[in-house]
Amino acid sequence: LSIIGVQQIHRVVEVVEESVKGHAVRLLGQGVRPALDLPKIRRNALIEIVPISMGCLNRCTYCKTKHARGDLVSYSPESVVS
Repeated sequence: LSIIGVQQIHRVVEVVEESVKGHAVRLLGQGVRPALDLPKIRRNALIEIVPISMGCLNRCTYCKTKHARGDLVSYSPESVVS
């Protein structure tokens, strides 16, 4: 059984390859923010969804997202524009 956290999404191919070989992979920690140049499937070539931040503000008392995604952090302006 392999498990991958939301902040490790850029390593999903590596996890799948290791899982196919029979190895268990667990990547659940708070890590580096995923790159903005991850592959995307677009339904409209004229529309782009550009993330400018990730995480949360920890304001919703009922929500567990803050534990999975961590504190709110912003991408640098250079990485958003490029």
